[in-house]
Amino acid sequence: MPVVSRAFRSVTRGRARTIGVAMIVGISLALFLILTQINTTVSSRVDDVRNALKDVVTVQKAGSGFSFTNYMNSSVASSVRDVAGVASVQRILLQIPGASGGGGPPSGGGPPKNFTLYEGIDTTSNVTLFGGLVGSTGLTITSGRTLNAADEDTSNVLVGSQFASNHNVGQGSSLDVNGTNVHVVGVFTTGSSFADSSVILPFPIAATAFAVPGPSLLYVLVSSSVSTNSVVSAISAKIGSSYDVTAAGEVGGGFGNALSSILSSTEFEATAALGVGGAVMVVTMALVTSRRTKEIGLLKAFGFTNGKIVRQLSLEGLILASFGLPIGLLATVWLGPTVAQLFAGQGSGPGGAPGGFVGGFLGTISFSLTPLDILLGVAVTAGFGLLGAMYPMLRALRLKPAEALRHE
Repeated sequence: MPVVSRAFRSVTRGRARTIGVAMIVGISLALFLILTQINTTVSSRVDDVRNALKDVVTVQKAGSGFSFTNYMNSSVASSVRDVAGVASVQRILLQIPGASGGGGPPSGGGPPKNFTLYEGIDTTSNVTLFGGLVGSTGLTITSGRTLNAADEDTSNVLVGSQFASNHNVGQGSSLDVNGTNVHVVGVFTTGSSFADSSVILPFPIAATAFAVPGPSLLYVLVSSSVSTNSVVSAISAKIGSSYDVTAAGEVGGGFGNALSSILSSTEFEATAALGVGGAVMVVTMALVTSRRTKEIGLLKAFGFTNGKIVRQLSLEGLILASFGLPIGLLATVWLGPTVAQLFAGQGSGPGGAPGGFVGGFLGTISFSLTPLDILLGVAVTAGFGLLGAMYPMLRALRLKPAEALRHE
């Protein structure tokens, strides 16, 4: 106990210094915990998307990317259906009226209030959103019903919960879609800000409403017994180089790169937060110890062993770092939900990053401080303390009492 009380008095001797270090350690810890939880969630979502699309191939006009105005001829769908190994083909028509670039996705944070993604699909197949890129998020009907094969030649539509809220509509409402009257039969939610701003229409009525000759892309399901790559090659050979045929399990090219960028960003920032906290502890403890050379020499002269001095310095590092633990946990609870919303595209970050279009499709990232997070916080704090004490301990072990007593 004397060692603990002596370490505590030593740490609290400089009150301003202790408060400053505790604040920096606490903020570093909070950023690490927040970014670690976000990274884990995003990584899980990316894996879900990859798994959902592992047997899927997309077909669109060559060089279209995220531009939705390069429509293909409807006959292409029939040609793709005839390829061996193709289980089903869904035509998809995507429109974002008023978006720059002729219907591409918006940039920046979450979607503006007037943002609407119109998606025409073949209702004879499973309902998918944005070509299946948010299939892993799930589509839950909150009111009414979903679309089915009987709706293929009707004007029945589904609307997302965000769209319904923005436009004050619901099951049974009528809508005007580019001059065409449609009837809402269901409201859905996905947890994704962009997907919940969608209107899903049967493909024929969507093509009529927007006066387009064919789909923006094809969503091709490959038989589980056949290699996806072999089907990609067979489709490419049949329809020619005028079309891009891609295994959707690669998470949609640029979309996948953007998701990987978010993962790399959170990993880098979490590591940087650890680095800042650790560096502050090392520098602080080194400065404090450099002013206590004579004190350490006296302790050695009075018979303190290296082991006792090492324990003393270790305790000082742990106590100093521990002052930052409650600050870090409180900051995590306070800032965590806001930072998670920015990454999910529910709010606008500086320069529109991260979040935005890709973040919006990740869905809501729920944030809560779990017992595991608290244990991780304790471990990281202890690591900060021991790292900070490392240099003073090594210096103390090499210090000779006679030299220390001559030190001014």
